[in-house]
Amino acid sequence: MDVIKTSLIIAIGATLYYLLLQWPVTEEINNTAYAESNSINTINDSDRLLSQPLEPLSTLSEPSEETPVEDKNYYEIKNDNLSLYVDSKTGRFEISQLNTISKSKDSTEPFMVFGPTYDADSNRENIYFANSGFYTRTQGYLTPEFSKISIESTTGEMTTYVLEGSANGLSFKRKIEMPNEGYKIEVEDMVESSLNEQISITPYVVIERDGSVVAEGGLMYTYLGPVFSSTKDTYEKYDFDDIREAAYQNKSIGGWVALIQHYFLSAWIPDQNDEYLYQGRYGNNSGRYSLGYTSKDFLVSYGESASTKNTLYVGPKLPKQLSEIEENLDLTVDYGFLWWLGKPMYWLLDLGHSIFNNWGLAIIFLTVVLKIATWPLSAKAYVSMGKMRELAPKMQQLQEKHGDNRQAMSQELMEMYKKEGVNPLGGCLPMLAQMPFFLAFYWVLLETVELRHSPFFLWIDDLSAMDPYFVLPILNGAGMYLSQKLTPTPPNADPMQAQMMKFFPLVFAVIFAWFPSGLVLYWLVNMLIQIFQQWWYTKKAASS
Repeated sequence: MDVIKTSLIIAIGATLYYLLLQWPVTEEINNTAYAESNSINTINDSDRLLSQPLEPLSTLSEPSEETPVEDKNYYEIKNDNLSLYVDSKTGRFEISQLNTISKSKDSTEPFMVFGPTYDADSNRENIYFANSGFYTRTQGYLTPEFSKISIESTTGEMTTYVLEGSANGLSFKRKIEMPNEGYKIEVEDMVESSLNEQISITPYVVIERDGSVVAEGGLMYTYLGPVFSSTKDTYEKYDFDDIREAAYQNKSIGGWVALIQHYFLSAWIPDQNDEYLYQGRYGNNSGRYSLGYTSKDFLVSYGESASTKNTLYVGPKLPKQLSEIEENLDLTVDYGFLWWLGKPMYWLLDLGHSIFNNWGLAIIFLTVVLKIATWPLSAKAYVSMGKMRELAPKMQQLQEKHGDNRQAMSQELMEMYKKEGVNPLGGCLPMLAQMPFFLAFYWVLLETVELRHSPFFLWIDDLSAMDPYFVLPILNGAGMYLSQKLTPTPPNADPMQAQMMKFFPLVFAVIFAWFPSGLVLYWLVNMLIQIFQQWWYTKKAASS
């Protein structure tokens, strides 16, 4: 039994330490409020990070309801869920507001993914934006200089915005198809030449961001950085440190590129039938990271045009929406190496929410389903514990017989285990086999954006935040203490180890105090079911 307890202590302790290192307390960025007037300052760009693409692979309609814009720096396009602000000069999507998602629990200010943020520690402005368009070797990045916006068409489900501009002998048009709800848009960029020479034009998309971290607090951590999907690897993390060490590049048919953080992401998705060169770079002068892709060059002469079409997603990590946009895009909802367990668990969690319309009850529902699914494993553990309890008197006699001769006692104890058909690890291995389910469930809770600011009952008004009154951690500690009382302690147990075990409920209660209440709720329900299992099999063993 020393081996059993030691193994369980190591496994549970390692698991909790892993969870403690992984769970972010908060993902909020200190977004500066931007002016609602027409005088929003544009972002200076003195260092174009993809200004020399790495070996790029080799019908315009008149707008209706034209709306000229005077003295504006930004054009706004929006639906029920998303507002995007396009810089008129560069065409960048520089600000994105999630209209139905608040910045903090009690705030009415919408959460921003793209946009300038102010870092008080470094006393500088942070940058995060996306763009698409064209590049030439003579002019570099082409700035569209959009001067007017119009709505080309509006249907019951879609609005098509058109931006138009011209610069340096080139005319630009951008069509943006935006559904009435959701977080994706279809972006078609077009350029027409009035130059007397033939030029080579490279279509590109890009996401740029500096390396500022998302505030999370303590030792908590979630991945912040680029992800690439290609024929080489459907989900490849290439973080900021990797890019600083060596630029990323990879050719692929189809694929996509994304920048992910806790709960949210931005992503560019091209036509899946063409070939693209995916890239990731770091700009030493600007301090920004750049990720994107280029497609085949167009040779354009006077009066000719070129176009490129891509999908932009900027919003929360919603698996259903992401999977509908493109295959494997839902992998950005990162369940870690146990994704094959995490996906069906999220499905069950979502099912529980559809039944009870409460994410706290959905967590309880999933916990109960998991315990039922792993009941046979738990049953083996508790049956083994029951047999060990029955042998307790004989084990006590062996201790009295051998005294301090632990070696002789261990030998005779193993012979008794063999004779009685008891596996001393029978209560340990089944418990360890359940650890993958616990870790996978942890990742599901970590990545489920729907839990953000979601209330349960009574004092729990945010399942993604810690219990403000520590009720759940205290109940967990009490449940662990009761579970210890129901667990038989062998007479040959190490006294110091047994003494340390008495403090475990208190230690775990303190640790759980810093965990989000949604995760602690799971552990509490799991603990209550475990106590019932221990009581049931102990009673069953005593009556047999």
